[in-house]
Amino acid sequence: MDKKSTGNDSSILPPMRLTPLAASFLKVAESIDSAIDNCDYDSTINHTTCTIDQQDIQQLLMALIDTRAYSYAMQGQMDLAIADAYKMMSLPSMLPNGYLRKAEILKMDGKLQEAIQVYDDGLRKTPPEEKNKAFIQQLKNGLKEARIQNKEPVDFISKLPVEIVNNNIIPHLEQSTKEVCLQVSRVWHKKLLDYQDKWSNLFVDDDNQETLRVFNTIPSTEYNIKQLTINTESDTIPITCFRYMRYEYLNKIESLKIKITDIRTEQQLLNRATVFIAFWETRQTLTTLDLDFGSNTNLIKLADLIMTCTNLTKSSFTTTQPLAEIIGNFSTMKRHEALIDLQIKAKLITGQDIEPMLQHCQQLRRLVMNTCNETVFDAITRQADNLEILGYNPNAPNDPIEELQTERNNESKKGLQKLYTNNGSISISAKSILPLIYKNKTTLVTLYAMIDTVTETELWDLYSTYPDFTLDNIERLVFWYKPGIQQFMLRAIRNTTTLKIIDIVYLADSEGLVTTLKRLPVLSKITLAQINSIESRPSLCRLIEHYRMFSMPNDFQQPSLEYVDLFKSDAISDDLLSKLATIKTLDKISLCNLKNVSTKGLNSMISKLSDRLTWLRVQEMNLITDNITVSLGDLKKLWYLELEDLKNVTDQGIYGLLAKVDSSILTKLVIDNCPKITASCIATAREKIEEVEQI
Repeated sequence: MDKKSTGNDSSILPPMRLTPLAASFLKVAESIDSAIDNCDYDSTINHTTCTIDQQDIQQLLMALIDTRAYSYAMQGQMDLAIADAYKMMSLPSMLPNGYLRKAEILKMDGKLQEAIQVYDDGLRKTPPEEKNKAFIQQLKNGLKEARIQNKEPVDFISKLPVEIVNNNIIPHLEQSTKEVCLQVSRVWHKKLLDYQDKWSNLFVDDDNQETLRVFNTIPSTEYNIKQLTINTESDTIPITCFRYMRYEYLNKIESLKIKITDIRTEQQLLNRATVFIAFWETRQTLTTLDLDFGSNTNLIKLADLIMTCTNLTKSSFTTTQPLAEIIGNFSTMKRHEALIDLQIKAKLITGQDIEPMLQHCQQLRRLVMNTCNETVFDAITRQADNLEILGYNPNAPNDPIEELQTERNNESKKGLQKLYTNNGSISISAKSILPLIYKNKTTLVTLYAMIDTVTETELWDLYSTYPDFTLDNIERLVFWYKPGIQQFMLRAIRNTTTLKIIDIVYLADSEGLVTTLKRLPVLSKITLAQINSIESRPSLCRLIEHYRMFSMPNDFQQPSLEYVDLFKSDAISDDLLSKLATIKTLDKISLCNLKNVSTKGLNSMISKLSDRLTWLRVQEMNLITDNITVSLGDLKKLWYLELEDLKNVTDQGIYGLLAKVDSSILTKLVIDNCPKITASCIATAREKIEEVEQI
């Protein structure tokens, strides 16, 4: 976007001139400077006090903000222009100016109905005082002009040649833009609906009547719809969709996402035959299916779906019932050679449910299941030899399951590469999961194994059953360091040279952990979570000292620790934070709910890392106040900052931070559930920082 000025534009009200205001201020400034030079502090105080109280200063501030808003609008940066208008509206003396500027920006942007509303709001909320008379008249004039323009719009689309509209305009419109354009005029509506290929990706939503209108015209327009998402609580839209599929109105569809949760089969609004035929008619093109059954168990079974859609490669199925209610009969089905990615969420999933399906879907490379029990591991161990990624009750988005990225390399070794189990409150018995891990011990790269405690007797049984168990290619390891299983898993990695990331959740034996990790190549990331034993502090300090030594400059330039995540651990103290700050290669830190860390300890760490830290996340830390937030602006290389669940950070802390940071360095700020940070403050942050995300 070209941001150079092209001269004044009569379509938007110009800002007031700054020269007269600046001239009066310069005279006062000269008097103040002279008084300071002569050490005449009484005069300095008198001059500054009078100047602060003068209306001219407020007018100068208003004129500067108004001028910037005008300039942003002239560049097409409407969001920034509107943000400045809101700033003006937040000051009582600038209220009418703010409404006037906001309305003018909206009018310039073609949003006449919104502009009319703002003019109306401005007239209602501006006090009828003498000083506001000129602004009130401008608001009235603007309102009148906007109403006239709104009644007599210029419809360029209807005047342009058809080939220009079809070849140079419509192909470049996003769906959200097209949906708005459908409402502009009858000509626009017809041209957009007639342009079939542009609706290849259609999202139908209850809140968007235009997409519903497009959906309802599918039989008469023969759109080449390839991707269709239906997000509606109505039962009529899904019913209509299946009828469209049945009668081949969607004969090019490749991807379908649909919910059939409220369809009333008992009233014969939709029957099994219609649904089955619908999928039969689209079986050649449909490759991606996301189907939410809700409580429906009779419309179609999973086996029938998979058997019918022979080109299906990626599927997701959701039901509020046990999987056994919708699984169907796989015994009569041929092997499905296309399906490689399957996700299932049900009330209950068992090994007995999935084993027949796995037998007939041998090409599966990714399988994610929610609400399953441990019996699924036996079925997977026996039947899923091609599986690369497995999610067992994963707690995404905290630990998102990786997608299949590329086609399988024929030369790559077959076997499970990534196994994710729930990192929440439910553990898995060793006897259920270890056969699968052992079978894939040479291929596993990422392992989340939340295995329960094992007794001393059970531990020796594991050593006997798996005497050669090692994870020689593991890169990321996450497990609960509970008694017995900690010793078993640490023994499996004692000779690995590939491990880069480790998550230490709970900790039964801190000395055993440190002894093992000091033997291994240096890790790039360590997470310490739920470690509450104070007795573990000396061992953790020795581990940090080990990494400090490796971070010192050396001739071999060995990799060293870069990222530390400290999560809800009472063992973390000020002393441990201080030692962490001595690791020269450390540039990423995440801190969450550390109850034994003080304000002094945190400030000390920030100070020591001021020239190194590039990435910081702070969560659920009540000691984080505005003062500490402002001090984060001293981190000279920080490019990413995330503030989450911070109850004591207000707008003042963010404003202070913004005043310190270099916007060319801090490019992303995430603010998540910080109740005392306002929308106005977020808007100000967006003016300075490239990307500001509010959750």
